[in-house]
Amino acid sequence: MEPVNINHYLLLSAILFCIGVAGVLFRRNAIIIFMCIELMLNSVNLLLTAFSNQHNDASGQVFVIFIIL
Repeated sequence: MEPVNINHYLLLSAILFCIGVAGVLFRRNAIIIFMCIELMLNSVNLLLTAFSNQHNDASGQVFVIFIIL
């Protein structure tokens, strides 16, 4: 079984971000648009955490806390 590497996180984050962009562009309901923006922010948080973990640096995780707040 292959371990999960940074490429898997990058692919998952890109898919989630594209779903969020499509939702913002094609939906007209304000609540759905806000949910899609939240999905895009969560995909960025996932990627920041993955890169932070790979480089053994906590600065990416600090940015995640600021995005969540």
